[in-house]
Amino acid sequence: MSNYSFKRSARSPRAVAFVALWWIVLWQLYLFLDAAPFIILGLALVSLPALIDIGKGATSGLDITDADVSWRSGRRSAKLPRGQLQSVRLDTRLDLTIRMTLLTYQGDKIRLPYECVPPPTQIEAALKDHQILYERHHFTLLS
Repeated sequence: MSNYSFKRSARSPRAVAFVALWWIVLWQLYLFLDAAPFIILGLALVSLPALIDIGKGATSGLDITDADVSWRSGRRSAKLPRGQLQSVRLDTRLDLTIRMTLLTYQGDKIRLPYECVPPPTQIEAALKDHQILYERHHFTLLS
């Protein structure tokens, strides 16, 4: 059984392209539709966290080993020993994102940050490979 490691960077081409597209749309709104500058400014501020992450080169990731499950996102990180992990719940939300929740024997629910969660096929294969029980729920509103 090999260790599973997933890593995501804020500087991915997709993330950079999305932020660039957002700014192009704002510029178009300002030039061609004569949008009010305070509205454009408000919409531009929405992209500020993404720009900061891209500038810093922030990374996130998930590691599954025989000893523990660990994750990191920016300056946050945590680790759960495998002996405390009862199962994993994977929820597909209406916006097609995946929420991953670790369920412990003590009854705690630990929800991983979205950016740490790999694509569904990868995480399911890794959980099967490490013999971790998991539940898959599609299109849940609340979990």
